[in-house]
Amino acid sequence: MQEEDPRHEMMTLSTERFQKIQKEAAEEDQQYLVQVTKFQSAEQCKTWIVGKWLSPREQRWASPGTHFHQFVVPPILGFRRDCTYGKLAAMRLPKDARGLGSCEFSLERGVVHACHAGGVVHFLEGYTHHEVGAIDVDRIDVVWEAALKHGIRPV
Repeated sequence: MQEEDPRHEMMTLSTERFQKIQKEAAEEDQQYLVQVTKFQSAEQCKTWIVGKWLSPREQRWASPGTHFHQFVVPPILGFRRDCTYGKLAAMRLPKDARGLGSCEFSLERGVVHACHAGGVVHFLEGYTHHEVGAIDVDRIDVVWEAALKHGIRPV
């Protein structure tokens, strides 16, 4: 009896980054990454990883029971009652933080979206590199450790 392969196809709507994403995947897994150009292609996917804002119209292509994992600010509107929506990653600033004006419309005072906490870390560490666009996965642990060093904690 042959064992079933536990890996599944992963579709990406990303047109400009597809080749880079595919190249970052392990060679044996690259075949599972499929580029699509329309939301309709993902109708049967039960997990959507969302890195850009989706309108209610675009969300309609998801099948009932879909979960939207999101890392986009502002968060997408959870208008589908037959789907679930993940919360955005957030970080709590230290209680003694001063001189930082922040108002996150969906978070409590002193809590910011993780991407905004990354901006605070960027400033505190004196980073000079450009951080707009795709995440540099090689810097994730470095920035995480810097955030903890400055008293910024996950919520």
